[in-house]
Amino acid sequence: MTPLPSILLNRAFTCAEARAAKVTRSRLDGQDLERPSWGLRTTRPATTLDERARDLSVILPKGAAFSHVTAARLWRLPLPTSWTRTEPVDVLTRGTPLRRSGVRGHRGLERREIEVLRGLRVTCPVPTWADLATIQGLSVEDLVIAGDAFATRDPGLLAGFARAGERAGGRGLRKVRAAAELIRSGSGSPMETRVRLAFGLAGLPEPELNATVYAEDGHFLARVDFLWREARVIVEYEGDQHRTDRRQWQNDIQRVRLLEGLGWKVIRITATDLSDPQRRGELMRMLHDLVG
Repeated sequence: MTPLPSILLNRAFTCAEARAAKVTRSRLDGQDLERPSWGLRTTRPATTLDERARDLSVILPKGAAFSHVTAARLWRLPLPTSWTRTEPVDVLTRGTPLRRSGVRGHRGLERREIEVLRGLRVTCPVPTWADLATIQGLSVEDLVIAGDAFATRDPGLLAGFARAGERAGGRGLRKVRAAAELIRSGSGSPMETRVRLAFGLAGLPEPELNATVYAEDGHFLARVDFLWREARVIVEYEGDQHRTDRRQWQNDIQRVRLLEGLGWKVIRITATDLSDPQRRGELMRMLHDLVG
């Protein structure tokens, strides 16, 4: 196999670049080269979305940006599915949507705010979140989970999500409006968001999220998942790490004993407490009795 010129190694390059570097057509058809899209080659396969996006950036129109699901993944938002190498990359342009293999084109660049994230042009948090509402298969709960993740990193985004809900139109209108009202800052995980939404559906007052509990003398006691301070009730969601990490498990027990000894009611729940209708009903009835 004829070696490629050093200027083409370890990066994506266009076939036009290769031909200018005296690379033959037969060499460009070599089985050792990846083909992320038409007219594009690379010497190494993309193993992450960041790598795939950087590869495709070589052939994107000037000013184009990554949007929708791709932008959400680049922002590291929790989505129901994981990235795979076969997933098309969402690209936003002005005018006619881009049509190219490996790309899912969208129009509307002129109406979106863009910023640079790890060297890649992506839609800003609020438009990225709002664009997710147009994706088939994503529910209102999925949008709230994504919005919670953004708002927990930057509570200042809450006002932007509210404005997006007020101005929503076109595809995804109902989902954007419904989800915008439910986003909160402070959620520690997608499952914690699901628990919070379940509390709301049950008519419980909103708890504080990832709240700090202090002793009467003001010293720190614990940081807890859900807190009804006046009722002195705490709910802790126990994910698998609490079960499989021995040190975590021991620390959890010690912390619960400390809090209960100081008059706090601590309720530890798992995913089954939500998925099993009977257990969910019992949990919500108990919390109603405790917090009103």
